[in-house]
Amino acid sequence: MFLLILCSFSAHASAASHYAIIDAGSSGSRLFLYETDVDAQGNLTVNSIPLVNNNVSPGISTLVTQPEEAVGAYIEPLLILLDDTIKVLGIPQSDVNFSLIATAGMRVESPLLQQRVYEAVQAEAKAMLPEMNIQYTLTLQGRYEGAFQWLCVNYLKGNFSPQAETVGVLETGGGSFQLTYETGSKASNTIDLLSLKYGSARYTLFSRSYTGLGGNYSREDATDDPDSFPVGYPLASGAVGSGNYKQGLISTRKLIRARPTAIPRSAKVPPLENFVGVGLFKSVADDLVLGDSISAKRVDQAGSVIATTAWATQLAQSPDNPFLFSKVDSAQLVSELIRTWFPAGRELAVARKIGGTNITWTLGAVLFFASDNELPVR
Repeated sequence: MFLLILCSFSAHASAASHYAIIDAGSSGSRLFLYETDVDAQGNLTVNSIPLVNNNVSPGISTLVTQPEEAVGAYIEPLLILLDDTIKVLGIPQSDVNFSLIATAGMRVESPLLQQRVYEAVQAEAKAMLPEMNIQYTLTLQGRYEGAFQWLCVNYLKGNFSPQAETVGVLETGGGSFQLTYETGSKASNTIDLLSLKYGSARYTLFSRSYTGLGGNYSREDATDDPDSFPVGYPLASGAVGSGNYKQGLISTRKLIRARPTAIPRSAKVPPLENFVGVGLFKSVADDLVLGDSISAKRVDQAGSVIATTAWATQLAQSPDNPFLFSKVDSAQLVSELIRTWFPAGRELAVARKIGGTNITWTLGAVLFFASDNELPVR
């Protein structure tokens, strides 16, 4: 499998101080709007402008065979929302950098079909907001998705001051898993290394992405596996869940370790305590009531309890939870992702927000663009 970035409409950032980014994820697309500024000390600041009804579904990857559907009822409402919002706020179109950036769901689609979707989005955006700078419409390489999450987390934690040390980020979304941390400039020259600017400093990151190791794809892979569901859960095949959590862990382990998991010694992975887990890591912590940190060991203990609790009992207790059926599989995935690189008993801090602000890769993308970095395009 290869990771792909498609050509953008314009690869260079302008002097615009506002960034509109559509996160075209595996499950749906969501519009974010940010304002950038520089404080009295010369530090870059980014503020999110709240938007209402800023998401559409399903994922844009479902539209690759019908690119005309990528506009109209799909992207057009988000462009209307953007236009209405900047008019109310008095923001000129020319002061907005616009990007539609797709993630793991698009990485598995045909490059030619992807390009047709992006061309349709470009044309629609140009027609509706003709003075706006269309910056990128592309499929993001997974390592940059990890880098954006890293930028967001460390920015919100205030780790870009000279006295602070950065933290790594473990992130699992719907379609992929990212492992990202700062490493030395002398690390082995692999495709997982990337260099970026922020403020007056330059950082070298080790950022590896695994397409397919996301929550959505993991559920699909486990659809007919009785060991990934609670006792009595009705599988599509006609079988029922076994509740054999340990056996499900073995299957998940094989799924993960069929991929290249070895990391060069020169890019040594920091201890788990030097990371923050976001996305599915936080969701599993909430589902299993584990607090603001998790370990593979504690996830397994709590996951085993759910696996051996009859499905009928769980459904009676939580009839309105649409993701109730996936708790066991999600726990197995998160546990094995941790165990692949770290000791099972070590604790990983998890978070959905830092200082009251949501952790999103789109915020990291704005920090990346506003610091005069550019995405590679081809």
